[in-house]
Amino acid sequence: MKLNEVYSKPLKDVIEALELSDMKVHTDDGGNVKAIELKYTEKKADPEPKTNPWA
Repeated sequence: MKLNEVYSKPLKDVIEALELSDMKVHTDDGGNVKAIELKYTEKKADPEPKTNPWA
């Protein structure tokens, strides 16, 4: 996906095309959530099924 596609599409569409790969929750000393970081990466391509050319 190109950068201009990210800016021109709704965020929902962008996220659907990616895979959540990491999530970090940051809290203060009292246990209150201060920030959440979500890291999305390109979805891994499904491997093509191997066929037996001799079958």
